Amino acid sequence: MQTPLNISRSGPYFAVFFLVALIAFWPSYLSPATAPTSIYTHGHAMTSSLWMLLLIAQPLAIRTRRLGLHRRLGKASYGLAPLVLVTIVLLAHSRISGVCGEAYAIQTYILYLQISLAILFGVSYALGIFTRHTAALHARFMVCTGLTLIDPVVIRMMFWIDPTPTWNYQWFTFGLTDLMLVVLIVLDRHSRVGRAVFPAMLAAFVALQVPALFELTAGAPWQQFARWFAALPLT
Repeated sequence: MQTPLNISRSGPYFAVFFLVALIAFWPSYLSPATAPTSIYTHGHAMTSSLWMLLLIAQPLAIRTRRLGLHRRLGKASYGLAPLVLVTIVLLAHSRISGVCGEAYAIQTYILYLQISLAILFGVSYALGIFTRHTAALHARFMVCTGLTLIDPVVIRMMFWIDPTPTWNYQWFTFGLTDLMLVVLIVLDRHSRVGRAVFPAMLAAFVALQVPALFELTAGAPWQQFARWFAALPLT
């Protein structure tokens, strides 16, 4: 008899990923030698870190049968998840406002990355909450919120190693994210409930990765959106 995927074992994996994130952000953010950054960067770093800690604590609470703690952390996520999204939007706006020329072109591309990952995070979380009474579905969607963090973490490590790339690092970071989903699909194939989650989310991830990978963000529709977004009085 094949053993179905046990999502409650995901805590240690997210703990390792959190340590990788600390290493990745050391040169550009955590190092004492780093130049002062904006309040929007600090806000995003804080909320993202808390979310990663939540992804570590929630499955551990399930495994240790501390269901009360799991529920309290779940209720805390009702406030934290919107803050994650708000800080992404504010950081994106602060970085694109007032820039021009080549820097503006780069920021419109980065804006797409930020908005698309925010959408994937928001959809994963919303579906996780909607399915919270079906543990198998809820847990899988919550794991998907964590997968949105792979690109921003790994790409910083790549820029640390080689800050002047000759190719688009997103091919690797997106590919790594998609590979993780494929691995989860394979591991989840014997589950009776919830095994459709990872294939559906893989399709969603790929659909939102295509514009960045094939430079569609340079087209008029996204450029018009970027100009409208930059003009908003947000930061």
